[in-house]
Amino acid sequence: MAAQAVLALVVVVALGLSASVIVRSIRTARLNRQLAAMYGVSGDEMQAQIAAPPIGGEVPAFSARASEATSSPYGELSAMVLPDGTPIDVPETARLPVAEGAEAPWTAAFHRTDLDILPELRELTEKNPDTVGWISISGTVHLPVVYRDNTFYLDHDFTGAKNASGTLFLDEHSPINADTQNLLIHGHSMNDGSMFGILTHYRKLDFLRQHPLIAFSTLWEKESYAVFAVMLVSSKTGDANYFNYFSNPTFASDADFNGYIAEVAARSEFTIPVDVEPNDALLTLSTCIDDDRLVLMARRLRPGETKDAVVSAVEEAYKT
Repeated sequence: MAAQAVLALVVVVALGLSASVIVRSIRTARLNRQLAAMYGVSGDEMQAQIAAPPIGGEVPAFSARASEATSSPYGELSAMVLPDGTPIDVPETARLPVAEGAEAPWTAAFHRTDLDILPELRELTEKNPDTVGWISISGTVHLPVVYRDNTFYLDHDFTGAKNASGTLFLDEHSPINADTQNLLIHGHSMNDGSMFGILTHYRKLDFLRQHPLIAFSTLWEKESYAVFAVMLVSSKTGDANYFNYFSNPTFASDADFNGYIAEVAARSEFTIPVDVEPNDALLTLSTCIDDDRLVLMARRLRPGETKDAVVSAVEEAYKT
């Protein structure tokens, strides 16, 4: 009888945990759908993501009590300032070169913050002032990105509520400003495929070839990035496969940059014919697989560079 009681208790606990996971998954999917609608993502574009029954009502405003924050770390979002409020003054020599024959817009190295906030992001910044951007990977990921620190959004959703799925967040050491060359975004790899769960499919060559571009909009600019490396590295410093990919928001010299890119290329699971130069802006996506880290690296499309050309290049990728 005692054994049966213990078994019954185990079953009840297991069912309770399973129900909790299901409820969390549904809530996360619903919230993500609402956020996508705010940004203007169509229902068709969301079809490949986790399905959840539509619900009415608005997304709750961000909870200042839960976050103990009342404003974005960027301060006045429309001002061209660093997170600490220091004005950004980009000299002429710091502007990126323009490809031959291309139109020559004024482009700060590496990101502009002096423009009006994109209309599709205004409502999201009102709901949560930590909002700094939106990331899209065709048919797979359509989610906001926030910036605060490297702990809060590990277990809080976009509204500030506790949620083990967390929220995609920009690394605290790579704020969006003129000096940050390498933006690092963290997100959980959830079993239901939410957040960065879909990134695990990038270890399949066919998936990489079909999803070569990552769209990332900051509050002020819409940009596209081409994937040039997929790595599975250890998070343990003593491990032979350990790689410090998270301490490089900037580079001291072209030599440092080239050395870093060479090591990334050597660790990539695929050889991808997308060249990377010292004046390229980078985007790094990081998620966990057990104790390891799956890391995608992409570089921003250059002025005059077509998406078709980049897509064709990635289609030539092969298993290393």
